[in-house]
Parts: sequence; structure tokens; C-alpha cells
Amino acid sequence: MKKYCRVNVGTIWRNIDKARDIDRDGIMYPADIQRWLLELNLAQKLSFTEDSRIDTQVLYGEMVEVIEEQDGWSHVLCIEQPSKQHPKGYPGFIPSSQLGEMKDYEAHQKLRVIVPKSTLFNLDFTTKQILSFNTVLPVTKGEDEYVEVDTPEGKGLIHSNDVEFSDENGNFQTGTMQGVIENAKRFIDLPYLWGGMSSYGYDCSGLCFQMYKSQNFYIPRDADEQYEAMKDVSIESKNFEPGDLLFFSKPEENGFLSHVGIYMGEDMMIHAPHTPKSIEIVKITGSYYQKILAKAARLSDF
Repeated sequence: MKKYCRVNVGTIWRNIDKARDIDRDGIMYPADIQRWLLELNLAQKLSFTEDSRIDTQVLYGEMVEVIEEQDGWSHVLCIEQPSKQHPKGYPGFIPSSQLGEMKDYEAHQKLRVIVPKSTLFNLDFTTKQILSFNTVLPVTKGEDEYVEVDTPEGKGLIHSNDVEFSDENGNFQTGTMQGVIENAKRFIDLPYLWGGMSSYGYDCSGLCFQMYKSQNFYIPRDADEQYEAMKDVSIESKNFEPGDLLFFSKPEENGFLSHVGIYMGEDMMIHAPHTPKSIEIVKITGSYYQKILAKAARLSDF
């Protein structure tokens, strides 16, 4: 059964017992992801990783396939996020209350949010949601200043300055690697979030996934799979091009690619490091990351 995320950011948990009382703002409907993240202390945020609590997130209106429901939770496949864990998409659990129904708009004009955050209004201009960058919704009526869209919560309005439009079949124009970099730069100083896929917080591969997607380039969700899906670039030659992905592995990880960043050119990289740091630009030469650089890759079409 296909359903759609009806909170601005829906968190996908490893199991239904991984959410804690302190996570209530992130798992309720309506959710308050901003308050949830602000109220967590460092140890509680680190627990996302150390205790394998969350894996990824879905944005408002994003489609998932529900495998089964149990005790108020839905076991889902995030079908817009490729993963070798399941051929249909990234698996995990989300509160059933955060999912809703919506008409299938597969071949239909859509819009995509191109600013860090945009207000989705009800038709009476009361606030419905604060949407993340890269949220995609179907257009039901175009207007000069505000655009009407369909959502899992009914019709809504978004300011036209905050979005870009697809063609009538739902296809967005392919962008550029410079566009990937420029969009990533919008989120400098945004705190890292393990499993994060939104402008409320990204993890390393989530940042790469969403910035690529914003330019209509599609790669898997996790770092190691991103490398496997792309064309290898020799790190010995250092013949990197802007938009290439750089992959890192610590000595104790035995070659596992646990971190990824976006090469910007001129020996600079933008990446989401780890909790409690924030998205930053770093010079590679002479840095810690130079020591653990393991692989580099680019899309085969470039």
C-alpha cells in the first residue's frame, strides 16, 4: 500500500522500540521537528548513532510503501531512496499517524522547494507546515503569487518565489554540479543530524543525496552505495572536478566508506561532519580528511 508523509519531516526508525519519550515531538502528529531537535542534549543526539536508532528521513508528500502496520507504527520502504537493503527502497519504521493518503500524481506537473524552508499555507492562509528544501508536491492550480498544491492534508498554497516547476509530466530540468555546490552552501552552519535528510539537519550522505537530487541527479541514500553507483576517480591523480564525491574511511573501518563530502574545487570540500559539528567547508590538503581519504567518484554522465 502506498502512502505519503504528512509531517514536514518524517523520521525513519530502525525498529519501533528505538523511539524514546524525549522523541515525542518528532514522532507525534503533527510533528514539531524544530523543537524536538533543539531540546535534545548531546548524549541524546549521539544515541541516534551509537544505539542505531534512526536511519533516514522522508519529506512532506514523499511516497512510501507500507509493508505492514503494528502498534501504531508502519513498516515502510522509502521508494524514492535507493538502498541495497531492499530492492524497492530504504526500509524502516515510521509512526502510522505521520502517513496519509493522496491521489497518485505520477505524470503531473510538480513543484520543488528551492529555499531552505518555505511556508505551506492552508487555503485561508493559516500555516499548514514549514517545508524543507527539496520538498516536491503536485501542482493543482497555478497563480501569479501563490501556487495551489495537493498534499496528504488537503489543498495548500506556496509562494511561487520559493519553488521551481517541473514540466507537465513531472520532470524537472537537469541542473549542474555547480548548482549542487551552491545549494549545499546554503546550509553551512546547519547542525549535523545522523540520518538527517532535510534543512532541519543533514548527515553526510543525506546532504549529498539531497543536493544531487535538487539538480535532478539521483544516487543511493548511503555513502558506500553512492560510491558503488558512480564512476571511480583516482585519488592518486587528484584529478577531482567540482561536484565529485569524496569518500573517507578510518583505519579501524577496514576500508568501509563511512563518510562522504562534495568536492568544490581548489582543494575545498563541503560536508556534514558528525555530531555535534555543523556543515562546513574545509581545505583537504593538510587536514585530517586528507589522511583518511579512500575513494572519489563522479556520475558516469560527467
